[in-house]
Amino acid sequence: MIPVEILNRTMVAAVLHGPGDVRLEEVPIPPIGPKDLLARVEAASIDFTDRKVYLRGSHPMITIPGLFGHEWAGVVVARGEQADIRWQPGIRVVAANSAPCTVPSPAARCRACRRSRQSMCERLLYNNGAFAPYIRIPGRIVEVNLHELSPQVPFEEAALAEPLACVMHAIRRMQVSDGDRIVIIGAGPIGLMFIAVLRHRYGQSIRLLSLDHHDDRLALARYFGADEALNTVGAPLGAGVREAFGTEMADIVIEVVGSTQAYQEAFEAVGRGGTLIAFSGVAEGTGLSLDLHRLHYEEIQIVPIYHHTPGDFASAVQAIVRREVPVASLITARLPLMELSRALEMVQERTTLRTILLP
Repeated sequence: MIPVEILNRTMVAAVLHGPGDVRLEEVPIPPIGPKDLLARVEAASIDFTDRKVYLRGSHPMITIPGLFGHEWAGVVVARGEQADIRWQPGIRVVAANSAPCTVPSPAARCRACRRSRQSMCERLLYNNGAFAPYIRIPGRIVEVNLHELSPQVPFEEAALAEPLACVMHAIRRMQVSDGDRIVIIGAGPIGLMFIAVLRHRYGQSIRLLSLDHHDDRLALARYFGADEALNTVGAPLGAGVREAFGTEMADIVIEVVGSTQAYQEAFEAVGRGGTLIAFSGVAEGTGLSLDLHRLHYEEIQIVPIYHHTPGDFASAVQAIVRREVPVASLITARLPLMELSRALEMVQERTTLRTILLP
């Protein structure tokens, strides 16, 4: 039940109405169903996906107008009468922004979930509303994508579990061998997470090259574990790969910029039998010209990555808890919710890595 002090009250939350139109509005504190929880948001993270959704005014995970924000950590303040008894008010938690099929019988799940492709779940339940003082956690997310946090884990670090889960998803689907040359195009938060996780998982058995246009981010790439970090302003990507590896070909190229040019150069940098990890989302209808001769005769794989699974999210939470990924180094700004517009501008201008909003 919702405590009396919260019942029927309102809160100021970010609501997306369309392209470039997000408003801070007074809305009811979300009511909860029998299996749901209500949490107080202690820290919310704003990322480039939020910026893209803001500019486009739409996303598959948001019904417009709709509550905005999807990366957060906080404290349980209320539970539905049928919610799992373990989730009592006062427990510190972090939750993913979605849940795939959770029905007990495999036969009743969607085809994608039966095929162990939960990120492609046909009934994927999304949850938004992190840019607000309170957020409802639907029962399906409570069941498979909610984790308790110890007092030693800062809320603002835990709020980065969702993007890290997407990285975990990508790395889980990568085939990495000893001696592999891996290129990460883009040294923003996602690119840096890739470096940290790959280095922790494979140690010195692989070589990591980070490419970006910002020297401050490249310095962080070295700190996170890159063997080489090169500024490619005004130079073709292949030149940077050749400088680092002595060849223009890489075994794995991870694209985390989200531009047609970056994707084109990434494909051209993949060597024989190599893999392009297509991580970044682009606008609908965006095309890419590929050399199908190379694709076929050099057996180049293109592995698109979207979202994450409960297993990936659990791995991300554990990596943060165990300090395997120095996510605290990614947090470069903290703002109150009332400065959401400024936070969105900072993301676009790349004057911050990760901004934490404090509702």
